[in-house]
Amino acid sequence: MADVLKRLVRRLDDAGATAITVNEDPPQVRFTLNGGQMHSNLTHLMRDLLRANGRRAREVEFDRYLEGTILRPMSADAPEHSEDYASVRAHLLPLLRTRADMAISALDLANAAGQVQPVLTRASNETPFRHIVGDYVAILGLDAPESTARVGQGMLDKWGVSFDTAFDDALDNLRGLPEDLGWQQIAPGLWQGAWNDSYEPSRLLLPDLIYRSGVAHPVAMVPLRHVLLVADENDIAGLALMAAMCKQLRQEHSRWLSFRPLRLVERTWLPFEAPEPLRQMFQELISVEDSEDYSAQKRLLEQRGPQDASAPFVGSAQLVQFKDSERVVSYSVWSDGVDTLLPHTDLVAFASLDQPDQSMIVSWADAVRIAGHYMQPVDGLHPPRMRVNIFPNADEQAQLNAVKVL
Repeated sequence: MADVLKRLVRRLDDAGATAITVNEDPPQVRFTLNGGQMHSNLTHLMRDLLRANGRRAREVEFDRYLEGTILRPMSADAPEHSEDYASVRAHLLPLLRTRADMAISALDLANAAGQVQPVLTRASNETPFRHIVGDYVAILGLDAPESTARVGQGMLDKWGVSFDTAFDDALDNLRGLPEDLGWQQIAPGLWQGAWNDSYEPSRLLLPDLIYRSGVAHPVAMVPLRHVLLVADENDIAGLALMAAMCKQLRQEHSRWLSFRPLRLVERTWLPFEAPEPLRQMFQELISVEDSEDYSAQKRLLEQRGPQDASAPFVGSAQLVQFKDSERVVSYSVWSDGVDTLLPHTDLVAFASLDQPDQSMIVSWADAVRIAGHYMQPVDGLHPPRMRVNIFPNADEQAQLNAVKVL
């Protein structure tokens, strides 16, 4: 990591950046260029470099990230610096993201700005969004040859246009993009969008285009920011192939979009609950995604720890695989005497001071039913957490013990 950071500093210095500071844990860089200040979290870059196969591949990943993600937004002639909406209107496109992605980014920015509380409300969020369904939201992107910049509220204010008007223009632009190969059947019962423009997941916002796949009852997944998969909700084999492909993509890539499946009913997207034979496969994908989101959130929350000695412990969403089974579930620990920010997990392990070696592990639903009155929702965090600083009493522990799963 140290060599990567040194190389990054050299390249930024060559580009004319000043006030360059880097941090190894977590990996971050801050600098000033063309009168603007930049703060970038380098976690994804480090993961991509680790996964890259060979020196040349690592150089490509490094250059792509440096030029597209770090330097391009700071360029004086970048489209987002335009003062005129007419000059950028044709470059607007909608981007599909998740609430967790938005909230973690806001927390990262809050840390960089030294704010005590991340700003997450729609009115003041730097990146306005439209809720789509479940955890999915859509934001505005400004398309450029090497990358796409998020459109912040400040940019819309400068252009004198509302988010809704700009979003409608972005949808029109999306619909007008070249079809290229369109839908391709990549396996029996499984289709993939092949527009080859990195906006495949955004097509979820155009239901009529989804039906052009020929799938009568579409179930869609968007595991990566350039991948859109569709199968029929009544085709068990096709759904199994889709889940298997998503698992493979998860293992091969570090930048995910989401593994939460959706089903299209007429023109409305709804959460999809996999049929019983496949439920375990789909739930594993979601559990891993949530665990990664909680890990990123935990890392950012803990950066504030040294500033506040009274801050609660930030609990982890850990994964466990059952013996003689492929079932993977998440669990968190509710410890006696520990003020904790508890993540929402499949299971909760209650660790008593009286019996430290005998944790009671129950489902989240049973934990809420029996001890939910001790859970305090934490505002401004997604994925959500509950603050717990009181341990269940003896009667409640007996109830928990009666429903423990392990």
